[in-house]
Amino acid sequence: MKLVLSLAVAVATATPGLALPLSDAERAAFRAELRAYLLEHPEVIREALEGAETRRMARHANADLARIEAHAETLFRAPDDWTGGAPDGDVTLVSFVDYRAEGARRALDAAREAAARDDQLRLVVKEAPRPDDEAAERAARLALAVLRLAGPAAYEAAQTRLFAAGARLDAAALDRISAELGLAPAEVKTRMAGSDITAKLAETRALAEALELGPAPAQVLKRTMVRGDVPAVALLRMVEAIRRKK
Repeated sequence: MKLVLSLAVAVATATPGLALPLSDAERAAFRAELRAYLLEHPEVIREALEGAETRRMARHANADLARIEAHAETLFRAPDDWTGGAPDGDVTLVSFVDYRAEGARRALDAAREAAARDDQLRLVVKEAPRPDDEAAERAARLALAVLRLAGPAAYEAAQTRLFAAGARLDAAALDRISAELGLAPAEVKTRMAGSDITAKLAETRALAEALELGPAPAQVLKRTMVRGDVPAVALLRMVEAIRRKK
């Protein structure tokens, strides 16, 4: 039967020009024997499918890794991103945020918790609103404006309020958030329209597209992309795996 299985692999993978030279009778006998074997041992099909899925996932992971390496400078070391955790940490976690995306608050909370629990983890946050969501972009612009006007602590406070606002991210809500942070709403609005903020959002959008990251929330480490939200404990395990591979 090993010969039959070997022939099955050869037949399944051969190109038309390289097909095995079997006669019609030999091919029919081969197919009958193979069918009988697979009916008797269905686990062979399951093992083959599992092997194919493992190989597919490995190819996908390798493609992710190549994209991360190609865009590492913009991803991990952009000078105008909010950065927390350990400034000189040995591993950097990048969190992509959209204030109107399902799971985005959980994802950012998990990233912050991971940075709080690991004193060698550096955290970077990137504003990544959906391109077709004007309210999400307004929220991202406000967060970046607050970061530039009032610094990192005010930025974190703005994020908390933006998530709390939920779907109510209209102009009035943004003005209220600005005032709660002790900033003049008119000044914040002017800063939100700045060309540097427009360029920053475009840079992050292009980066997410180049990484084939999909919509936020998403987390990126040196050797891993996480699309969606995962708990802090899972992020910390990924961080430790990266350290072991150094």
